[in-house]
Amino acid sequence: MSNEDIRGPSRAWLRQRVAYPLAFIAAAAGITAVLLGSESELDTTIGENTAIAVRSLEISLETVVLSVRSEGTVQPSIKTNLVAQVSGEVVYVNDALRAGGRFSAGDSLLRIDPQDYEHANLQATAKLQRAAAEADYFSAENKRLIALSKQDMVSESQLRDAHRAADVAQAGLLDAQVQLSNTQLNLSRTNITAPYDGRVASEQVDIGQFMARGGVIAQLYATEQLEVRLPLADSQLGFLDPLILETGIYTYNAAPRVSLSASYAGKKHGWNGKLLRSEGAIDRQSRVVYVVAQVDDPKSQHGIDLPVGLFLEAEISGITVENAAVIPRSAVREGNRVLVISSDNTLHFRQIEVLRYENESVVVTSGLATGERICLSPLQYVVDGMSVTLAN
Repeated sequence: MSNEDIRGPSRAWLRQRVAYPLAFIAAAAGITAVLLGSESELDTTIGENTAIAVRSLEISLETVVLSVRSEGTVQPSIKTNLVAQVSGEVVYVNDALRAGGRFSAGDSLLRIDPQDYEHANLQATAKLQRAAAEADYFSAENKRLIALSKQDMVSESQLRDAHRAADVAQAGLLDAQVQLSNTQLNLSRTNITAPYDGRVASEQVDIGQFMARGGVIAQLYATEQLEVRLPLADSQLGFLDPLILETGIYTYNAAPRVSLSASYAGKKHGWNGKLLRSEGAIDRQSRVVYVVAQVDDPKSQHGIDLPVGLFLEAEISGITVENAAVIPRSAVREGNRVLVISSDNTLHFRQIEVLRYENESVVVTSGLATGERICLSPLQYVVDGMSVTLAN
């Protein structure tokens, strides 16, 4: 076989191997060019004819009553150390005079042996009767001698002695009356009664125990008057009536309302109250000011008495702001700006004045007008004057 015969097939094979890839590359390049041209034309069409759909909110300026939130623990407004005013042996203790016991005003809580005081009262009664008799006698004797003196039948010294005796007898009568009053008072103090409707916080007495005068019997608190001590940060004080900061106290009728709530005994309960006073001083450790709210009615809507020591959430009615707008917090952009949608459906940045940021909303006092619309949609890229459509 000749050399030409050998080289012939090799050259043909090489030509095929080179031609096929070149044809493939050319075809791919053509397809790519067609696709790129189509995409460019499509993008141009969309950009020119399509506006972004956004959610919007129509602004309405209104009167807004701000509130201040806090939390605190229920405590009694009136707390009393029940003290023995006379000494003696305890002969009776009411079953309610135990920690947690409930009592009503006037209930007999404890009695001290009254025998010594009854005897003293009898003695004082007898002394009063004797003094009254002496006063009557010397008064009559004085009158008799005065009548005789007009007839010059008694001397001046006798008349002076009669006057003195009548005065001494009258003073003795007054002294006897005071002594009887004291013995009656001490006798009444052997029966110790409840000063108000309330409960027993603690007690330290039992039957047979000797109570000294001034000894503490129990600690009581009133259940009809409860209060909650609420801490407020300095930033919160500006949203309350300035009167509480100036005077530290409100009259009950003018006091701001307080809504109180808590979960207790498996249910959500609510109570109403009034903000009565501020303690004024700033706590050195927590840097807060404490205000005190009084509960109007300790019974909740479910008939449950508000227990002392319960932890409550409180919402205090604050200042009133005129011509304010409340908008979603998400609508406010960096620098206190919002996107206002103009009448031709274009977006424009607007500076606003924010009075307060809340959990999900913002109170705006200037920069917006009634009837204007703002954009609520979270747009990433915004150009002032950009066209939009309203989705809502």
